[in-house]
Amino acid sequence: MRPLVSVLVASDRVSSSLPDTLGSLAEQEAPPSFEVVVASAERPESRDLPFPVIWVEAASRNPAERRNRAAAAARGTFLAFLDDDAAAEPSWLASGAAALEHSVIAGGPDAGPSGAPYSERLADLLLATPWIGSGVPAHELAPRGGPVRSAHDLALCNLFVRREAFDALEGFDESFGYIGEDTDFVRRALDRGFRVVLEPSVRVRHRRRSFPGQYLAQRWRYRVKTGRLLVERPGLYERGRIVAFLSAGFLGTAGLAIFGASLLLPAAVLYAGATWVLSFPIWRRDPALFPAVPFAFALHHVTYFVALLVGIARGALGADTR
Repeated sequence: MRPLVSVLVASDRVSSSLPDTLGSLAEQEAPPSFEVVVASAERPESRDLPFPVIWVEAASRNPAERRNRAAAAARGTFLAFLDDDAAAEPSWLASGAAALEHSVIAGGPDAGPSGAPYSERLADLLLATPWIGSGVPAHELAPRGGPVRSAHDLALCNLFVRREAFDALEGFDESFGYIGEDTDFVRRALDRGFRVVLEPSVRVRHRRRSFPGQYLAQRWRYRVKTGRLLVERPGLYERGRIVAFLSAGFLGTAGLAIFGASLLLPAAVLYAGATWVLSFPIWRRDPALFPAVPFAFALHHVTYFVALLVGIARGALGADTR
């Protein structure tokens, strides 16, 4: 029998974290009929699972290519994308299928897992804080639901798509390589007039990179790529928020250059206060994070600022965007 949903996983962590991802799918409550398609270089272990697992061999680590190959092998009417370091909450499949009854593409929150190490909880705080965090509503703890306003409001680690829409969009653009293929996909869907929504009930738990080293290295790669794409793929990102962020960085740098040390202390106090206030809904649940908040945000923002400038410069010089 043809399943309603095909869960597609592009995996590099077949032996480490993929089993936990598959385990979360085995614990779904009242799910629609579904199958799982894993695209990876290594065959996954699929014994003792209450659903079929289809393996698609994909030696290339290009995530868009892997997901396209998984989609080609899928039989479901709905396609559900899940990362191999994410765990679906028990109502994920039922909520995602329900969301596609009134939309073409639906995504949801991907908060960090409970009980994670301190370094990952701190990384989650940085991503989840509105206004000064990642800027991606899907990373927030309680994002506002409804039609998305920007192509980067959703995350590909938690995305449901109607099969006919995926085919009409010709899948993911494999020329992007790592980073940007999800934003491009949602942007093309919005340009076609497809209804794209953020549905808060469609929830997964997504592991974070450890702060500072792994997290900042990942953010650097992301924001350098964003800077390149701002130049080479005009219209992919909404530039307003990026311009505002860069402007704030330039104003702060100029202020320190003009006024020197006399500005440093009051600016640091205001900055620390702002980061504590805006991240309060997160650290109040985990008070151990409180002392590190301003220092973590400072490293986060400096990394974003410099990486964007490096990426813009590389794009302007015609560097390859992959």
